[in-house]
Amino acid sequence: MLKIVVAAPATDMGAISYLFENLDLVLKNKDKILSCEQYNNIQISGIFVGGLYVGMHKMSIGNLLNLWDNTIWHAEEKYYFNIIGTPLSGQNTAYWYNTKNKKIESGMYNGKQLKFLELARPALTYLNQQSRKTHKSNLSIYDLVKQLQR
Repeated sequence: MLKIVVAAPATDMGAISYLFENLDLVLKNKDKILSCEQYNNIQISGIFVGGLYVGMHKMSIGNLLNLWDNTIWHAEEKYYFNIIGTPLSGQNTAYWYNTKNKKIESGMYNGKQLKFLELARPALTYLNQQSRKTHKSNLSIYDLVKQLQR
């Protein structure tokens, strides 16, 4: 019998929390981050889109900023930073930062009908449209915040 398991990659909740503690600073400096390859390509373990039949795709801070600006990855007080699930049943687990209560929350993303794909598709489409290969930055979110505070 064939058994397929989808597991989320390790998540650095300390770094993710630090990103959201400094969300206003990051958003204020969005253009600077997106224009600097070292800042744009900072990755934090736990920022991804993935699932059965779609694979696992890590995302950078620049990817998140673009998704938050142009898709439903930012809706009202929610800033999504990952989702894992399956397009067949729509079952999923998503994580987001809630600006209203200033907490990281999780649950099933329940879109109109597509569930998993409604949130995953914009991210997968965006990542597939990135024509150039990017290299993971050696900087961390801690380094970025320190640079932006100067």
